[in-house]
Amino acid sequence: MDRIEKIRNELKKAGADVAVLVSAPDVVYAGGYEVPYWPAFMGDMSRGLPMASVCIGIESGIVWHLASDFYKSRLQRAGKEQVSYFRSFCHTEETDVTANFKDALLAAVKRCSDNTQQMTIGIETEQCPAVVMEILTEAYPRAAFLDISACMERARYIKTGEEIAMLERAAAIADAAQERLYEISKEEGEYTELDIWFEVQKAVSGKNKGLTPFVGELVSGPRTGLSDYPLGPGDRKIERGDMAIMDISPRVDGYWADCSNSVVFWDTPNEEQRRYFTAVKEIYDIGRDAICPGVTFREVNRRMEEAYRKNGFEICSYQGHQIGASVNERPRFTYCDESVLEKDMVVCIEPQIYSGPSGKTGVRLERMLHVTENGARELNHFRWGCDN
Repeated sequence: MDRIEKIRNELKKAGADVAVLVSAPDVVYAGGYEVPYWPAFMGDMSRGLPMASVCIGIESGIVWHLASDFYKSRLQRAGKEQVSYFRSFCHTEETDVTANFKDALLAAVKRCSDNTQQMTIGIETEQCPAVVMEILTEAYPRAAFLDISACMERARYIKTGEEIAMLERAAAIADAAQERLYEISKEEGEYTELDIWFEVQKAVSGKNKGLTPFVGELVSGPRTGLSDYPLGPGDRKIERGDMAIMDISPRVDGYWADCSNSVVFWDTPNEEQRRYFTAVKEIYDIGRDAICPGVTFREVNRRMEEAYRKNGFEICSYQGHQIGASVNERPRFTYCDESVLEKDMVVCIEPQIYSGPSGKTGVRLERMLHVTENGARELNHFRWGCDN
């Protein structure tokens, strides 16, 4: 089943006639092209209006794109022909961005529906700007509005084969970052946290053959013992024997990777560092091995908690999440999430232990996992920092 079919099935069950999607993850998912992660000046020039949106007709099956003219070449490269563009900025004459957006939005809705006044319009309530609602309620005063956020979440739960391939590629690009960190940890040199971050950025973009946005954390020494993400990188100089944590999430073609590793720079791990790392690695392995279709997220969390206690530690955070067009999707591995793992979900588990403000030891280990009929298949393959 392709992505649009999954969306239509969920929205039809909910009673929507047409859907207006504005959040970047849902536009990526339904639109099938990469929406820029950082709008930068273009977002400013659209006065905060969505730079890219998608309208879907539930019965008609029509998928109509709505985008700023700044994105015209982007949609053309993606092969999108059913598009209404709006002018978000003009340097030669005054332009009314809101009026332009309104015309394009209503044209898109009309294309996807029979344009009846009594239809039900699906929106992402928490993501939809007030001006979008004002335009729709003025144009369709007798329409009903339906929050479809949960519908979109359900549609995105199970990944298609295409999505799994995209996530596996994103994982390979994240691996390049973790491998570069590992290499630096074995060859002594003059580095600050920022120096290493720049090396990691080069590795990610080099592997992807283009500038690649990513978010995350790199901390070393005393800050490694703190659970206060994100704390770095900063200009702290790396010292021999320092422990470091790097948690990195690159975005590739609209899909995210997410992984963490812990290393010790230029020295053999001390007793405490080794104890922390060994415990977290065991907890990771137990969590990974617990993942299979039919098991709840809560149960995986419980089994990991048992492993913490077996090693003399207390669980200090949630233990992971699903991943896709958003970096941190639900369901999540928590005490209260009774969602059931299903074949072709892609999840991350990330056990972690910290010594606290009085120490300088911390370990967080995370990889992406494809849920198969036979259990979890690791999508990341970077070397663990202290595992040899």
